[in-house]
Amino acid sequence: MAIEHMVWLTPKAGVSEDKMEDILSSIRALTHLPGVLAISAGRNVTDRANGATHGVLVTLNAAEDLPSYLNHPDHQAVGVVLREHCEVLALDYERE
Repeated sequence: MAIEHMVWLTPKAGVSEDKMEDILSSIRALTHLPGVLAISAGRNVTDRANGATHGVLVTLNAAEDLPSYLNHPDHQAVGVVLREHCEVLALDYERE
């Protein structure tokens, strides 16, 4: 069963929209990682996300792909930059 890895991002003070787009681009580039079926990332267009301004949705083939995705060096490198510039909230669920 597919897994959805959802991430809500809230930029820290002083982080520009250009920097956020660079971060989202680096996330979108992770489609080569094993188990990844799709990645979408963009700017929030409503006021319903408790301050989160950007979101990411990564669809993985199966639950067993999540640990290897999260621990992959390319994902880890993006995560370092992400946490430097944003508050991050993540949720993972099985897609039915």
